[in-house]
Amino acid sequence: MADMVINKKVYEHHFFRGRVVGASKQLETKVSGGGGGGGSYRGTGYTAPVTISSTTTTHDMIHLADENGKEQALRLQNWDLAVRESHILTAIWLVKKGKAQGPYVAIHNHTLDQTDYDEKTLAKLHRTLWILLAGFAVLLLPVLGMGLKFILMLAGISYWWYQGVAGRKALIASGTLVRMAGV
Repeated sequence: MADMVINKKVYEHHFFRGRVVGASKQLETKVSGGGGGGGSYRGTGYTAPVTISSTTTTHDMIHLADENGKEQALRLQNWDLAVRESHILTAIWLVKKGKAQGPYVAIHNHTLDQTDYDEKTLAKLHRTLWILLAGFAVLLLPVLGMGLKFILMLAGISYWWYQGVAGRKALIASGTLVRMAGV
């Protein structure tokens, strides 16, 4: 276990390497809809449109066993990993200093020589909340016109988003996460 500094916060870098002794995948689809209905009066009327949407979540459950027989269960959402029994994986997760647990951020499949990342989590780690808050705080300034307030707020939100994307890309490109795990 080693420490990493991301966005001026210290995270403990953890990893577990083992052979896949069990793997399952489940898909969960949630469907929602609304609208419809309408009315008519004296030959004229309207019908409200019906909208239907669905989201699918992939659940991976992977059991790893190291060379000493110690096991680790990986419960992953929306990773959709290509694994089967006998593959060798290294799971990497980060724990913020002072916390007991943290998210998986990378899974390296040694058998396929492929690394998958949780890009949403990595982007979130690189974003600072004060930039987002500053973007919205501009709305409270009485001396600025609404157009300028909107532009400044949009600039703050855009920079906040960019900060996450750029930080995530730089961390992945550097190879630090996997190198620290000996991959």
